[in-house]
Amino acid sequence: MAPLKPLFTLSSVIALLGWLALVLLPGWAHTDALLLWGIVVLLVLIYAWLLAVALHQRPEPGTGRPGFFSLAGVLSLLRQPTAALAAWVHILAFDLMVGLYIRHEGALAGISHWALLPCYVLTLMFGPLGLLAFLLLRLIY
Repeated sequence: MAPLKPLFTLSSVIALLGWLALVLLPGWAHTDALLLWGIVVLLVLIYAWLLAVALHQRPEPGTGRPGFFSLAGVLSLLRQPTAALAAWVHILAFDLMVGLYIRHEGALAGISHWALLPCYVLTLMFGPLGLLAFLLLRLIY
């Protein structure tokens, strides 16, 4: 079994560093490249490894057949600790990509960095709600 607790901590810290760069380095020319090619790619590599490990693990007896096409299948899949961690890293990577989207589209729309901060926080904590907040903010601008 993979060293899951250290990987959970490592992935979470890596993502947090990405969010800190997004918030604290808005004017640095290399922020986007650091986030995309450094932080996000690293999270994707961790995700890919965890997914490969999870797909080779057998489900616990009595949990049903794991799969993506029914709620019961997803619940069975996420009962495997490695698969659950893979799902977490997937969320970390995609939420950070949404943060990059907000940064890019916000800049194109002329929205100040300060106005984007609540959208970043919502995206970090609640994913799609941060994106919705940004889309609504963009309607105003």
